[in-house]
Amino acid sequence: MMYMRILKIFIILNVVSLSFFGCISYPIYDYVYHDYGKIISLITDWTERGDNVDIPKNYSVKIGDYINILYGTRNSINNLFPAGKNIINIWNTTDNITVTDRLATAGYAAGVPGWFFTGRKEVMIEIDGEHTITVNMRQQVRQLTFELEIADNDKFRFASVNATLSGVAGTLNIDDETHGAPTSIALTFAEDLKNGKWKSTVRLLGITGNKQMLTLIMNLAGDHPSSYTVTSDLSNRLASFNEDKKTPLTLIARFDETLTGEELIVTISDWEYGETSTGDAD
Repeated sequence: MMYMRILKIFIILNVVSLSFFGCISYPIYDYVYHDYGKIISLITDWTERGDNVDIPKNYSVKIGDYINILYGTRNSINNLFPAGKNIINIWNTTDNITVTDRLATAGYAAGVPGWFFTGRKEVMIEIDGEHTITVNMRQQVRQLTFELEIADNDKFRFASVNATLSGVAGTLNIDDETHGAPTSIALTFAEDLKNGKWKSTVRLLGITGNKQMLTLIMNLAGDHPSSYTVTSDLSNRLASFNEDKKTPLTLIARFDETLTGEELIVTISDWEYGETSTGDAD
């Protein structure tokens, strides 16, 4: 009897205990971050790019201490940002251009730079706000083509054409789009047999400094003479180069040799804009 009475008391205590703890409720808190807001949709607009220039497969986004690789044209940012002014920087990774501390550097000696884009926007994040933000992306590499026309009687004499162009921008600050680190790059011309021209096409991060000088070295077959070196000041022609990078620029000049008595006169005409260079003023 004593055993049964003890067992009953034990069972009752357990039921009471379970009932007591089963009634405990744990509130679910809706946390509100009063000093922060969200970017629920970040849209990148790639409208301002050249023909046949693709949108990069991915790109880097930096907002304060937040940095990530994103894909596509619309993303939700899984991060909270402090209320107030925030700066969004966007750029893509491409061939022969590196970005360190928001300074892009072109490695021209390593090869032709790839297509490089940047975007920057100052936004105001509201307390507890959910924001949709669009950033316009800008093409920061421009294609430049030189075409050297050769007079018919001189075409057979040309063996090769090399050149250097000075005043090329080696760096671009992606915060304020200032160009710096003026450098000289080598140009290699190839013969276009179809129309009797020698052409060279490069991609530049921009131009910088007060002068852009083109030095042409034309190597000829035969010994009289074996080469010509001609320097042209292209500062005026390239003055607006940084303003419309999505539009390719073509410069055309003509080479002539004229024998007057015993004197051989060599001329290269002024470099003129080609048909594709509609965005540049004379």
